[in-house]
Amino acid sequence: MFNCPMIICGDFNIHIDGDNDVHGAHLADVLQLFDYVQHVTGPTHKLGHTLDLVITRADTDVSDVRVGDMVSDHALVHFTLRSHKSTDKVQSITSRAWRKLSMDTFSLDLAASSLCADPDMFNDMSADEMAQLYRSVMTGLLDKH
Repeated sequence: MFNCPMIICGDFNIHIDGDNDVHGAHLADVLQLFDYVQHVTGPTHKLGHTLDLVITRADTDVSDVRVGDMVSDHALVHFTLRSHKSTDKVQSITSRAWRKLSMDTFSLDLAASSLCADPDMFNDMSADEMAQLYRSVMTGLLDKH
């Protein structure tokens, strides 16, 4: 669902290496359903099970996955992840000089505009027409000031 690289790693306490482990089978099904891959092979726990996992989307470039020395009752898992930094596109942004806006002059021009004219003129206008009038008058005034 997300269009970003995601890495899930850590001690799962699920015996993925056991053929008879219900939880390991459920995890494998969920990973396959969402196109994720578990990369660690070999035991990561002192009792010989693979409990420490590295999970990524299938299209993520993970290499050189290896199980290192035991640092507690678990082994250290090493892996290389290749990431591709997206190049940001240069965008030109135009903004108004709000600090230079004279509220007094703007208020006078707004009061003289069709937005502040006879309120009965709005009786025959639809909401869309009123929104368009508001937008055009305010844009014109802001452009002026």
